Amino acid sequence: MKNPKQKKYTPLLAALATLIVLLAAVVLLWLAEVRPQVTKGRSEIITDFLRAELIHDGETAEQVFTYDKDLLTIGLEFYLPGEQPSGALEVVLYDADTGAELSRSVGTMDYIVPDQYTTLGLDPAVTGREGRRYRLTVTPHYTTDAILAVGHSDGVALWKEQMSVSGRAVDGTMAMQITYQRIGGYLTRFFLLVAGLAAVLAAFAVWAVLGKKLALHRLVFVLVLGFGLLYSFVLPPYAAPDEKYHINQSFTLASRWANDLSREEWRMGRVPTTTTFRRVGDEDADLQNENTTVFTWEAFTSQLLTTTEEPFDSHQEYNELQTDQNPLLYLASAAAVFLAYLLHLGFAPALLLGRLANLLLFAALAALAVRAAPFGKRVFTAAALLPMTLHLAASFSRDAPLLGCSFAFTALLLDAAFGPDRGKALSPARLAALLLCGVVLAPGKLVYLPLAALLLLVPAARLGRHAKAKKCGYLAACLLLALVLNSGLLTDTLRTGTVQEPAAAVAEPAGSDRAAKGTPTPADWEYEAQINENSLENYVKRLYYYVEDNAVPAKSEVDFWVQALREKDVTPAVLGQSFLFAADKANTYTDAQAFYTEASLVLFGTDVTVGNADAYLPYFAEGGAVQAYKQLFSLPSCQEQFAGLGVEVGTMDDRIPLDRTALAEQVEAARATRATQSTVDAGDRETYTPGYILRHPAATALLFVRSVVKNGDHYIRTLVGGSLSYYTVELAWGWVAVLYLLLAYAALPVQGAKQLLTGRARGWCCAAAALCCLLTVAGCLLWTPIRYETLYGLQGRYFLPILPLLLLACLPRRLATVPDEGAAQDKLTIAIALVQAGVVVNSMLAIIAR
Repeated sequence: MKNPKQKKYTPLLAALATLIVLLAAVVLLWLAEVRPQVTKGRSEIITDFLRAELIHDGETAEQVFTYDKDLLTIGLEFYLPGEQPSGALEVVLYDADTGAELSRSVGTMDYIVPDQYTTLGLDPAVTGREGRRYRLTVTPHYTTDAILAVGHSDGVALWKEQMSVSGRAVDGTMAMQITYQRIGGYLTRFFLLVAGLAAVLAAFAVWAVLGKKLALHRLVFVLVLGFGLLYSFVLPPYAAPDEKYHINQSFTLASRWANDLSREEWRMGRVPTTTTFRRVGDEDADLQNENTTVFTWEAFTSQLLTTTEEPFDSHQEYNELQTDQNPLLYLASAAAVFLAYLLHLGFAPALLLGRLANLLLFAALAALAVRAAPFGKRVFTAAALLPMTLHLAASFSRDAPLLGCSFAFTALLLDAAFGPDRGKALSPARLAALLLCGVVLAPGKLVYLPLAALLLLVPAARLGRHAKAKKCGYLAACLLLALVLNSGLLTDTLRTGTVQEPAAAVAEPAGSDRAAKGTPTPADWEYEAQINENSLENYVKRLYYYVEDNAVPAKSEVDFWVQALREKDVTPAVLGQSFLFAADKANTYTDAQAFYTEASLVLFGTDVTVGNADAYLPYFAEGGAVQAYKQLFSLPSCQEQFAGLGVEVGTMDDRIPLDRTALAEQVEAARATRATQSTVDAGDRETYTPGYILRHPAATALLFVRSVVKNGDHYIRTLVGGSLSYYTVELAWGWVAVLYLLLAYAALPVQGAKQLLTGRARGWCCAAAALCCLLTVAGCLLWTPIRYETLYGLQGRYFLPILPLLLLACLPRRLATVPDEGAAQDKLTIAIALVQAGVVVNSMLAIIAR
């Protein structure tokens, strides 16, 4: 006979067993993958390598430099003129002002790789302080005849000092890369804490399901909140798709509220999407790094308790973009940020509060959906606990409240239209929730308007008195809000013009696939004749050829800058400045004639000073290379030349030197913003407008075929969360397959179930879901320039709001193979909790491996 107490302890034992197994897996992963990475460090290049100077046996190369941060290692770049040298390389670091020896390193030359930074540890590490000056000496002691050449810049780098070899001055600054931070034991603590909490949540799910300790909707609320918080730390602020623009909108809205309550006379008014407001001091380069690293984790967690003395209504204007002018889906996150303003919390706590507000709102709405759904609770559970859903819910993205509203509205609608109490009027609270979710959902994103219109399927008896008036008022409110809050989007969509090209279409960012370092190429007259013809592509090629001696620049780079010029994300003057006044060249111009020759060849394809030098050279004597460059691009002939190519020359940027990598990041940011803005600027490309589609059906069909072939993997991954962050954290395909299997299992109907979508109502639901999908694809199609090979900006996550209705309405009834709904729900909840724990760990390992 079975012991009646045995069943009582089974859930707890199962949960403990689950926890032990998961924690053991976490520890093994830590030993194998995490512990070897605790030496990860952050480095920055002080000066890059363009030339090299030979250093013979016993000679000492010296460099004086100023550095504020700690010095843990120093990397030097060497060139090998012959065979691999052998022997010892002695590196000593002194205090340049006192002469005291601070650190010393002796390494072997057998492992030096040419044209790469060779890292040399400092013993001991040097603690930095602001403005501290150092003297670095490098002395080789060879055991063979082969020697080294130490890398340096071409000319003394701007604001740097000159290097020397055995007292002989060298025209350059030694190439150095300094490691100033190690992640150390923090990585171990963070990984074990987050992975351990994920294991605890999964074990809790096992205990709660087997022990029937929590109602399903409450369990879903706890799991969404728990795993969402873990996602918020593993993928911190600015990591979610386009999150920086959503953060900008939330902070601007909070700043506007603070400004309305301020005693100052100045009033913020309507803020354009090209401008952002945050408190003074609300900026941090480490936190605002979209490419999450282990150091982003450290920066975020270490600042969670910071406060600020700034008043709640302090404000600072930033030339940063928002998403659109629709504030509806940002009310929760903006309210949390405003609370942080009132409590004088720092930037990181404000970011966390804004994310937490969205997560709490979504968790509550998801729990409501699970509770209200008359059938298909497994579908709502699975959809709410997908990695992509939680990643968006735990961010500033407007998709967090949008997903919550769509899930809750769908469940409430199914209950009102097909629930067991179809003949009874809805309670006032449930009716208000249904109408409110629909009213918020409709203008949130216009493509989901057909979903909100399904209220028409609700029987009049469920709406109580004046049912027709309630339906008409609801539909009028939806349409009015949709038109008012999305007027910019409607105007641009109906306009026959075109839109700017999105960042998603950029094949490669600038900086990738660069040509290898080498000596200048000899003059190629045939190539020069070709690139001196007037075109934007040739202008970019002239920059590479005449400034960097590169006759074979990477096609991806040329295409990137040509596109940026055409889309007016950069002007010819600024792009030329990033070449001519880069860090390694900005202060090297001493010869007026040489600079004018180089700059005019770049701008005009010819040397304008030939026979007319007196008209130009005095400008150089007056204001140096900057004044000379301004004179050249201000010439009427230069203005006309670029005007003929459809662009304005523009003016110089205030930054000198100008880093081309930073400029490329600005261009990419501008493109990414256009991809998310509801108000789209008039572009200079023809797109797939309705008229074009009707005239070119074959081209349109081929566009869809290429999109499926080239981006099908992306669509599949981004629906469930196989690609997280800014689609840079890739989960193993095994997790993606398991997630789709769980969705399929969640959608399987129960055998003999009566409460299912049937008849004409099911057809209307299928039609509404299909129409939402078609509108989503059509929106991307209408904004796709005709020269694109694939659809612009389409992502799988756009179908998440209608995923529950798609699964419940469109799945064939013949697949009703689940014998027991309760057992199926228990299995699904446990499985998806375990999978979520694995996905959290997988995401951390992917970031650690960067």
